[in-house]
Amino acid sequence: MIDGILTLLLGIVLAAGVFSGALWSAYQVFMQAGRLRLVHAGLLALTLAAMATLQLGAPGAATAVGTLLLLCGLAGAVLERGATRLLPLMQAAFGAALVAGLPFAAQ
Repeated sequence: MIDGILTLLLGIVLAAGVFSGALWSAYQVFMQAGRLRLVHAGLLALTLAAMATLQLGAPGAATAVGTLLLLCGLAGAVLERGATRLLPLMQAAFGAALVAGLPFAAQ
């Protein structure tokens, strides 16, 4: 029972971080320029694509999008400055969860 509660709480924290990261990426697409802008555009598009693969229940597509999201999130963390590095890292963690197949583990 405790294991299930901790898994649920971890999922909620990750979802909140991914949502915050997606909003930050949308903001940065309009406010930044250069590589950082491109990385945030990729993060936003890949986050939306990852959510779509979950809705469609497509584990293969989720793994592919998750891999790209993981790489793009790590690039975003390298290019960002300050505490906002955590937001691309949350998106990278979402990508890692997709690569690991965690959303589809109960099926």
